[in-house]
Amino acid sequence: MNQTMLEEATRFGDAVAAYLKPYRQELKDYAWPMSPTARNKAREYGLAVGDEDGGALATQELRKAVAQRVREVHGLSGAQRNTRMAELCGFVIRVWGGLASNRDDTIEAYSGVFLDTCPADLSDIRSARQLRSHTGCSFPFKGISSWSKWLNFVWSDWALIYDARIAFALNAIHFREGVDARAFRVPEGRDALLSKIDTQSLAGLRYLKRRGEQVPGLATDNKKLVQWMEAALAPEADTYEYYLLVMQRARDLLDQEEACSLVDAEMLLFYLSNRQVVRDLLGSLSSSI
Repeated sequence: MNQTMLEEATRFGDAVAAYLKPYRQELKDYAWPMSPTARNKAREYGLAVGDEDGGALATQELRKAVAQRVREVHGLSGAQRNTRMAELCGFVIRVWGGLASNRDDTIEAYSGVFLDTCPADLSDIRSARQLRSHTGCSFPFKGISSWSKWLNFVWSDWALIYDARIAFALNAIHFREGVDARAFRVPEGRDALLSKIDTQSLAGLRYLKRRGEQVPGLATDNKKLVQWMEAALAPEADTYEYYLLVMQRARDLLDQEEACSLVDAEMLLFYLSNRQVVRDLLGSLSSSI
């Protein structure tokens, strides 16, 4: 990632922190209800799920339990290690995350990426850059909503979930604040309201306008128009690391006044996405029409 994108991530993180700051206390209302299937499967694996249906504390408790179990399994060898790691990965992505369409070979690919190349103590991996250097992991945009859930449960101190609600919220903040930074690509999502609003294009066009980029003339073919719009987005290969830098900057600013973990910042953004963020964005759009 070049210096320009590092600077853009800082500016973007400043805007995210400023937006989230008034809503810090609303994280107590966060909920990701666990299905009976998820709760039963977690108990089957001996993973703590708490007494709640899925509040912030229960989610954090489950995340810690999975991380600990992953480290235990990583210390095993042979087929037993591979099978048990795939079971944990499948639980996180398919059952807890609700992304049941992931095939067995896909889950095995996600769960096996660090098995043979990472240190014996997985906690020695402290960043996406370190994980890439050990494994050659490319952080592809395809499947990002799935594999980022797995990374987050393994390394919640630095890895975050990236999905449609997160990307929507980031781009909405970008559009409202006119951030001088590239926008985020939005993966396919399941939220009926958020899927109606294309924040990827809104934020991208705002960025290009700020940069003084003129809309290509009528003679420009569609392929070149696509390339013009692509320039407003973080490159696919850099999307995940760019996202982490944005959120780390936001977390650092929020943490100055009150303790805030990286996961706290992400969960707050996720929680607000289809509540406050979408309403603020629609208000901004309606006033400009």
